[in-house]
Amino acid sequence: MTQVSNFKDNDDGTVTDLEEDLCWCKKDSRAELEKWLNWDESMEYVRVCNDQKYLGFGDWRIPTKSELRALLKNKKDYRQIFLNEPPKANRKVSDYKSGGEQSLWSSETRYGSYAWKSYFPSGKEVCVDQSVATTGTSVRLVRDI
Repeated sequence: MTQVSNFKDNDDGTVTDLEEDLCWCKKDSRAELEKWLNWDESMEYVRVCNDQKYLGFGDWRIPTKSELRALLKNKKDYRQIFLNEPPKANRKVSDYKSGGEQSLWSSETRYGSYAWKSYFPSGKEVCVDQSVATTGTSVRLVRDI
């Protein structure tokens, strides 16, 4: 097991956030499925993962905005443990192939047809129409411990 800051890599496809008492999937949906997901596909992804007891658990969920904020606050640690990348300089332009800015869906919605997502590495939060297929958006599953 490897520990970086408050993250402990459990060597089983999960990472424990010791500060927040959460267990995260080390790989996001993009790494697992090799495609970006819209909101509806993200909800289905969670359902299927729970039905199949993904990584041994059936209580995965999409994180809240505040959980994503806590996860992404230390960019260096996030890059190292979740993206398996060395620290790198901030970019002004997205570069999906080399691990540039990407976004993660949150579980929080607005007005019934919009959902919030958080961008990494900027930390920006945006509310978008759930029906729009957005490039660069995936889900990183989380569960309470």
